[in-house]
Amino acid sequence: MSLGSLSAQSDDDLFGSDDDLFGDDDFLIEEVADVSAKSDLSKGVLFDNGSVKIGGNFTSEISTSFLVYADDDKSFLEHFSDTKISPNVGAYLTVDARPTQDLRMYSKFGLRYPFSSKAVSTAQTTATPVTPQYTFYKTDVETSITDWIYLKELFTDFSVADTAFFRFGLHTVTWGAGYFFSPVSDIINTSMIDPENTSAQVDGCFNLRTQITFPNTQNCLWVYVMPAFDYAKNCAFAGKYDLVLGGWELGLGGYWKYEAAPKVTLTASGSIKKFNLFGEAVFQYGSDFEWDNEKDKTAIFKATAGFSYTWKDPSITLVGQYLYDGNNFEFDNETLTYLGTNPMYIKNNFTKGHNAAVALSFGRIFGTTNLTAAVFGIVNFGKEDLPPMVSALLKEYGAESFMGSGTFSAMLNYAPTNSITLGIGPYMTFADWDSKPDLALKLTFTLGGGKF
Repeated sequence: MSLGSLSAQSDDDLFGSDDDLFGDDDFLIEEVADVSAKSDLSKGVLFDNGSVKIGGNFTSEISTSFLVYADDDKSFLEHFSDTKISPNVGAYLTVDARPTQDLRMYSKFGLRYPFSSKAVSTAQTTATPVTPQYTFYKTDVETSITDWIYLKELFTDFSVADTAFFRFGLHTVTWGAGYFFSPVSDIINTSMIDPENTSAQVDGCFNLRTQITFPNTQNCLWVYVMPAFDYAKNCAFAGKYDLVLGGWELGLGGYWKYEAAPKVTLTASGSIKKFNLFGEAVFQYGSDFEWDNEKDKTAIFKATAGFSYTWKDPSITLVGQYLYDGNNFEFDNETLTYLGTNPMYIKNNFTKGHNAAVALSFGRIFGTTNLTAAVFGIVNFGKEDLPPMVSALLKEYGAESFMGSGTFSAMLNYAPTNSITLGIGPYMTFADWDSKPDLALKLTFTLGGGKF
């Protein structure tokens, strides 16, 4: 979701439909096999007792960011000549097959066009480059099948006696309740929420999920087994109990892996009047670095709380969230070496200190839905100055939103037709609170695309 289309969402909107065993997934249009039809095709044996959903979404946009001011020696014309255009053409294709009432098979594939080359590692610079196989498209960079097609989810659902429900395969786990940050979901998933694009589905992991429901209640128990693909001792286990109490949903969970930091989690979501409230907390004994390097273990605490409020008329949504990350890692040489070899440590540690994010969206400007606007801000108050090596690693693992001490933007969007949207607005970033900000003018063009 772009900042121009911000709206309050549930956790399922952020991550998919993990909590709904046989519910609808995003971007699906149902094509039900009509077993009563007269055609021979509809009387086939594959889906006589069920249905197939085929659909997806298509993204087609181009953007650019012109640096108006920066605290450097470059002139206005030099900044203008450095301006780059960023095209984005990609799609998700989903197939949801349900041959019977208690069996489901789901797949979600991503397609993206590689408009820029990947970073070359140090090892590759000192050796003869390897030519990729299956090269497609004529562009300024060589591309392979692994550059433009990837697997997002692939799993099967099945149940036993309408009491125990299972999901096995690659899928996203929706443990948390956060909007911009979710330290609880970050424990299992392999990527984090992008605060500037909260509707983008995060990457899950391969696991076996078991959901046990308790009769005559809305309470349930979730158990996860994450198999290792090397030694059996490296398998991980997690569990979570959801309790519905009045208008609130409370969750208590835990995570365990051999020679890794054990974690205990707590989640809560509910509402007070028209305010939707949510919170998460994670307590872990030691960091991954301390466990891997046999260091003394320290207690680490993470917590987040947030709210959302929507005015239906005049269609305004406000979302705010605070995150405290109590990681105690230091940027010494030993830690920097560890960061370079352990991407999971990077994923779970780059929000150190106090963080806050807020977004305000306007669904109608001057009474028309053709004109919308959004304001966004995110700040970090506790991060040390990052060494260049760490900054490069964070960027590689999609952590650009957290690299600076502050990011603020405002976008005005105009849609002359249903297929075209034009956006313009300022984009300001702070590298740290003692330096002057960079100010850019951002332009976006959405051309076609949408759900199918």
